[in-house]
Amino acid sequence: MSKYEVRGKNVLITGAASGIGREFSSLFAADGANLVLDDLPAKKGNLEQWAKELAGKYGVKTWTFNIDLSLEDGPEQLYASAKAAAGSIDVLINDAGTLEYGDFTDVDYARQVFMVKTNALALFKLTWLALQDMKKASSGRIINMSSCSAFQPTIYHAAYGASKAFVQSLSEAVNAELSGTGIKVFAFSPPYTKTPLLKAANLPEKLRWFAISGLWDPAIIAKQGYRAFKHGKTIFIPGPMNWLMHSVIVRLTPHNLLNMISKIMMKG
Repeated sequence: MSKYEVRGKNVLITGAASGIGREFSSLFAADGANLVLDDLPAKKGNLEQWAKELAGKYGVKTWTFNIDLSLEDGPEQLYASAKAAAGSIDVLINDAGTLEYGDFTDVDYARQVFMVKTNALALFKLTWLALQDMKKASSGRIINMSSCSAFQPTIYHAAYGASKAFVQSLSEAVNAELSGTGIKVFAFSPPYTKTPLLKAANLPEKLRWFAISGLWDPAIIAKQGYRAFKHGKTIFIPGPMNWLMHSVIVRLTPHNLLNMISKIMMKG
């Protein structure tokens, strides 16, 4: 299978100011893709500086936006703005996301709503909007950032895992529907990664689970995900141990037992 060529294509990346989204933007720029980058308004300065660095280093076009995707019309605003700037969107990377750690009833309700809107509903809208144009062009790629947390209930960050299960299921189903159209939807499911997301969520620095899955570097995660994307691998879990745990073991383990183990492993 030939690798997907990104040179000269326009790539829209959400959550691009830090973490995996930032690393993805560097990889795409290095291969000659033009970038439309978005992140929260508070990250405006960082995002603009990063876009300038990429444009200067790789000679690609860059545009930046700071639209809050949790707002009702945020995804529509971003997609319309991205199209107006770049002319078309060939690749969409739905990387924006947040995480909240703690007992479901103790974590602030509004913060959890913001998380679900950003992780699930905004991704849902952007995917639908982009596919309207991609179907007309009979071409396009969408990477939806899922998580290893998508494959089983995640104790102490229940709503986060639920939002990622939505992403995983949606991505796999839509990709199957698009078979033969020239369009692919990727579900990329990384393990816990050292990004600002974990710090903002007050995730404990030490979890028993880290002894199994590790705490990954975002540059390594992005490189592995980018390689899978280029080769057309639409479902990807980085690391053989993570693949074994989430693709095989959790499917064979009774849920009552799985949840009991998870409660122990996910407690700080």
